[in-house]
Amino acid sequence: MKRNEDKLKHALHNELVCNYLALQTDFPDWIITSAFYTSLHFISYKVFPFEAPSIEGGKTKIECIDDFMRNKGDKRLSKHELLSNLASKKCKDILEDYDWLLNMSMTARYTNYYQSIPVANKAISIMKKIKKYCIA
Repeated sequence: MKRNEDKLKHALHNELVCNYLALQTDFPDWIITSAFYTSLHFISYKVFPFEAPSIEGGKTKIECIDDFMRNKGDKRLSKHELLSNLASKKCKDILEDYDWLLNMSMTARYTNYYQSIPVANKAISIMKKIKKYCIA
């Protein structure tokens, strides 16, 4: 259970960073990015661990995205895509929000770092919704 508690601690740590960045108006791209990574850890906390059928028969415990990638995941997909796929099965109510954050984070990090404060505020709002869902 320690690994799962670590996911929650990591999410809460990232949330503090996101909230700190939100006090500024200079870095909306990093607010969006930190809101996404906070949400990623909340989703991981909600999704993992779980048991899945093993190749040898029986079941294997999947504790994190790396375990899933090794044991069950499509090797052609990124960890982000795999976690989104898991969220589509286990967190349907917040999947659209999570995917929005994923896409906005990728845009802010790789395509267009100039983002607006209203978009950053939406990212924070979505992060809070995901947190509430995942730790309820």
